[in-house]
Amino acid sequence: MLERTRELAVIWRSLDGARDGRGALVTVAGPFGSGRSALLGELARRTPRSEALVLRAEGARSESDVPFGVARRMLHGLHPGTAPPAGATEESEALRLRDVLLGLADAMPVLLLIDDLRWVDANSLRWLALIGEKLADAPVVIVAVTPHSADSAAHSPLLKEFLAAATERVALRPLSPDGISAMAGEFLGEPERELIRACAEVSGGRPLFLAALLRGLCRTRWPPRPDDVRALRPAEIGTHAVRALAELPQAEREIATALAVVGPRTDGGLLFTMAELTAEDGTAALGALKSVGLLDSGPVPRFAHDAIGEAVAHSLDTATMPWHARAAQALHAAGRPPEEVAGHVLAAGDPPGGWQIEVLREAARTALADKNPGLARKYLLRALLGPAHQSGGRAELLVDLARAELASTPVSSLRRLMQALPGLATPARRARELVRIPVLACEMPPSGLTTQLADAAAGLGDPALLEGSARETALALDARLRVTHLRHVRWFTETVRAFRLEGIPRDVRSAPARDRAAVLSYAGMLAGKDSGTVAALARRVVLAEPPTADDLRTAVPLAVRAMLAADLFDQVDSWLASTAVATLQANGGRKPDTLLADAERAFALARRGRHTEATLMAARTLEHADAEFAPVTGRCCEALALVIAGGDPPATAGDALARYRAQDNALLAPWLGHVVDGMLAVLAGDTAVALDHILEAGREHELMGWTNPAVLPWRSWAAQLQYRIGRPDLAHDLIAREYEQAVAWGAPSVVGRSLRVWADVTKGEKGIELALRAVEGLNASPDRMAMVKAHLLLGVELFAPCHATTVEHLPRNEQLPQPSETDRTGDRPGSRPTAAADAALTPSERRIALLVAAGKSNQNIATELRISLRAVEKHLTKVYRKLGVAGRTQLMEMAPPIGRENENGMAV
Repeated sequence: MLERTRELAVIWRSLDGARDGRGALVTVAGPFGSGRSALLGELARRTPRSEALVLRAEGARSESDVPFGVARRMLHGLHPGTAPPAGATEESEALRLRDVLLGLADAMPVLLLIDDLRWVDANSLRWLALIGEKLADAPVVIVAVTPHSADSAAHSPLLKEFLAAATERVALRPLSPDGISAMAGEFLGEPERELIRACAEVSGGRPLFLAALLRGLCRTRWPPRPDDVRALRPAEIGTHAVRALAELPQAEREIATALAVVGPRTDGGLLFTMAELTAEDGTAALGALKSVGLLDSGPVPRFAHDAIGEAVAHSLDTATMPWHARAAQALHAAGRPPEEVAGHVLAAGDPPGGWQIEVLREAARTALADKNPGLARKYLLRALLGPAHQSGGRAELLVDLARAELASTPVSSLRRLMQALPGLATPARRARELVRIPVLACEMPPSGLTTQLADAAAGLGDPALLEGSARETALALDARLRVTHLRHVRWFTETVRAFRLEGIPRDVRSAPARDRAAVLSYAGMLAGKDSGTVAALARRVVLAEPPTADDLRTAVPLAVRAMLAADLFDQVDSWLASTAVATLQANGGRKPDTLLADAERAFALARRGRHTEATLMAARTLEHADAEFAPVTGRCCEALALVIAGGDPPATAGDALARYRAQDNALLAPWLGHVVDGMLAVLAGDTAVALDHILEAGREHELMGWTNPAVLPWRSWAAQLQYRIGRPDLAHDLIAREYEQAVAWGAPSVVGRSLRVWADVTKGEKGIELALRAVEGLNASPDRMAMVKAHLLLGVELFAPCHATTVEHLPRNEQLPQPSETDRTGDRPGSRPTAAADAALTPSERRIALLVAAGKSNQNIATELRISLRAVEKHLTKVYRKLGVAGRTQLMEMAPPIGRENENGMAV
């Protein structure tokens, strides 16, 4: 009862007068939330039973038509004669009940508390008026909550007659700043001034609002801040407001409902239209709501607190749909912006038609411009439920929907566009939409896309003969058409021929020109000829403009792939890192763009032998990607296949690959499907099945004309599997052919890798010669991991005390890449042996150390070297001491398990 001392004093004086035989009528007024009911409750609690008889009743709308309802509720159980006698009239009954009450007052003063008079039935009101006539000499005090002046009920003759006899009038005011501070202190201790000011601003000083806010603040973070006050929507305020609103006439309820649906800051005329009220009735209803305190007193209609509007809207439940339909109609007729109308069209629930479809479409375009594609998608999906002939046709709506979905669900976006294309009015219109398709989406084109691209390109003609925007469109179409044809050998051959004839263009600054050049460089790389020219063209494309997030939807990633195949690892890493940063800055890491970048990074990591990093990134990306989004899933599968083929892969590599392959909608190119199945067979130990799949993948590549072993070293894999099952001649034929192709391509890492695998399947001096050539070739390669593998292989092959070149290569293990390149997660300072320490090992100790590093068990080493298990253990103890390692794990970390066969015969 903060700052209610004066009001209580007025009532206590009236009670003192009642003890002297003088009655009083005290009226209590105040807005919703000012504490009128709380004041009456406090009076009932504080009045001692020995000093006064307290009778309390609440008027309720549901009982406003019950004769003498309030009177009998007050007197119930206090006098045996409360039931009306037979034949009594309303007047005689009112007089009789008055006398009953006055009889009770003869024993002690009576305090009547009535909340509130608006819903007191007419008979009970007449009873109160009769009591009021006797107050001058009757010890009765009536304290009643009165209707607000704007309420039509306040002007009824009977109520006005009763209130005219009031001896005291109490008006509850908002709490002062000091009162607000005091109440806040009760809840929060010593709140800061800014927090108190926020409480005053939001509550308006109404005790109900303020108490609800303070209770909410006690449940939020500590200490609470001013913004927390403004963000709160206490359910308590809304619940009380809905109850109060339910007691008001229909006009007030309709206006409040309309305001809850359309939100604050809406002009009154719109509310009147929605509520189907005349301007006069609507204005009166608004005035009543302001007088009650449910609305703010300002000129623009809005609820006194946002919690009230939310509670009113929630109370409507399914009945809100017709209201949203009314709101949409009224807002549209008033010329409001489409984005303001569209939300109500959505909420109305009915299929749209006519102007509603146009509103939804325009609102969707605004949402796209505001970078809110999710909202645009909602609008367009609802618009498509309308008649197909409305608002420019279904095709245009599908085009807009394809644009909205491109950022979040590119697979669905492409489907929408394919549905729309036949319905677009002109070839030029179709061409404009076709060039919006991401280039990488054309690698696995949906049915009909190639035909649409070909028709559009033919309609425009040769780009070389065009100028301006027509030329740009033709170049963009040509790039996408060539990508769809990469898997068809005739068309692929033509693209390779264009690459060789055109060379490196002088100008690739425009996006379409870059796309076409990127596609040509990629085709040249797939063909496996002249890595120098391919790398030069690809670098020209990639370096033409700074990396952006939009590059992921162009053909630039194809040029990056060509650079990776040409051993330009550092430049590829730089572009991928810059693109990842640009993606985060542009859209906060929008899912498809981020997944595209991560898929390319995973493959680049696998290509460099950083298998743990590649596996983690590929597995995570596969988990979050749409199974049908081939530009992402295909690249991740390629990365995981390289990891598995490299031997001793992390368990998550096979798990991720198997999970993806098991999905019903997994979409892979036929050759890649065979690669995946082959690697899964390798992990399962089924060498024959693995070999069949790898050979089939190779045949697919040959049929397409893709002969570059940098893309798919299938002959290396197949050679090792053939060797494993006892077919060395076939293994030699396969790897010899891959070596020829590697030389034709010219990238040192590819040549060196083929030589290393050739050495791995060739024994004796010939194998040693091949291993030496692999080492020599890889020394010129930026692929340090491949170089280390070659040295390890050569060290193992050459190892014998009498071999003169052994010592020259084993210390090369000092050139192992740093932890980030070899996937070691626990490398410690001093854990790598020095050259001197390595040289201090005896030949036997060094050989056992290498075999441990190759992943062999002590028993396997004993069997292979034909020595006892005890001898192996003794040698290992000396190795650990000389190298300063704690055990087997640290020793294996120093020389990663590479350049060896895994248990299924795959070694790369």
